[in-house]
Parts: sequence; C-alpha cells; structure tokens
Amino acid sequence: MTSLIMAAIGVAMLALCVISVRLVPKVGAVAVGVAVILVGLAYDNFAVAIGRFVGYGDTLLAINMPRFWIHAIVTPLLIVVAGILVGRLGVTQAQTRNVAIGGWALVAMLILIGVVEEIVKARLVPENAGDALRYVNAEATGAPLPAIITVLALLVLGVMAWRYAGFPWLFIGSMVMLIAAAAGNAVLWVGNLGELVLMSSVVVTMAAIGGVRVPLAPSVRHSS
Repeated sequence: MTSLIMAAIGVAMLALCVISVRLVPKVGAVAVGVAVILVGLAYDNFAVAIGRFVGYGDTLLAINMPRFWIHAIVTPLLIVVAGILVGRLGVTQAQTRNVAIGGWALVAMLILIGVVEEIVKARLVPENAGDALRYVNAEATGAPLPAIITVLALLVLGVMAWRYAGFPWLFIGSMVMLIAAAAGNAVLWVGNLGELVLMSSVVVTMAAIGGVRVPLAPSVRHSS
C-alpha cells in the first residue's frame, strides 16, 4: 500500500509540474524553478515506489542516490522561490535587497550543510517502509536540519503573505508540512503527502500572481 501511495503522490507532483509550466507565460522564470523542484520531488516518490519491484542491491542503491542530492539541494531552494512569490504578491518587506541577500546566504548555508550531512557523511542502508523498499542514511538522527529550517522559513514567509497581502495559502501549506514532517517519522508517506500539500500551496500562489482568482484570498495584490 505504501508503494501505491508514493506512486500516486509522484503522479500528483508531475501534475503540479504541468500546471507550473503552463504558468510560465504569466509569472515568468520562477514557475520554471518550481517545475524543476516538482520533477525532483516526483522522482523521490517514484524511487521509493518501485523499490519493491527492483529489490535491494546496487540497482536500487543507484536509483536512491539522487534522492539525497535532491533533498540536499532542491529543498532549500524553496526559500528563494517562496521569497520571490511573496514579493510578487505585493509584500514589500520581501522585496528588499537585504532580504534577498540574506535569503540566498541562508540557502547556500543550508545546501552546504545538506551536502555534507546527507551525501558526504552518508552511510546508506536498506530499510523497509511498509511494502516499500528504500535506502536511508544510517547516520541521520531525525529530520535533517536544512529541511527543518526551510519549513520554518516558509512559515515566516507564509505569515508575511497572510498579514500583508491577505493570502493564507502559503502559510497553510507550510503548517501542514511542519505537522506532516513530524508524523512522517512514524509513517513514511505522511511526510511526502505534506510535501505535496506544500507544493500545491506554492502552485496556488503562482496561480494567484498569474491572475487566477483564489478562494480565501480576496485581497491578493500581484505585481511584477
């Protein structure tokens, strides 16, 4: 059942990717960035979903390796994406040069930590998650620090979007991700479902910027 759920989440990620690509003419390059992130997250889900059919060994290990690169590099980039989108919603506090420099510096630091902890120091071992087979980092203790900081940063940006632009969806998606990440330690797919909700909120934000009417956000002020 876990494999099926992971596959379904992967398909949903690809569907969001298609929507993101279609939003490129309206919102620009940021939609391309979101699409790339979604492809990476879809791969993460599919890699786990097919584990039961491949079986443990060098092939499955090779399939799983990109998952760690994806999370080390792609996850922190969500901070930059969210910062750009919140600024495009009309939140001037997110448009300043200092915020941009600080955001990129934070992302660079998180990527460096992720590469060191999740790739350089990683010791991959097989793990069963329901009927799904995957490789995990035996050296990891709980959720990776970059992932935690990323979600907290997204929460802050979500609060800014809600307070200053009347747009609650990014905050809601980030809060669901935070709760799901905690539950994901016990049930694998819950954390991945949280990622799907978070990315859905990002795509909804892009849609609002592109002129699509979004429920519960009557005061959205999108700008270029």
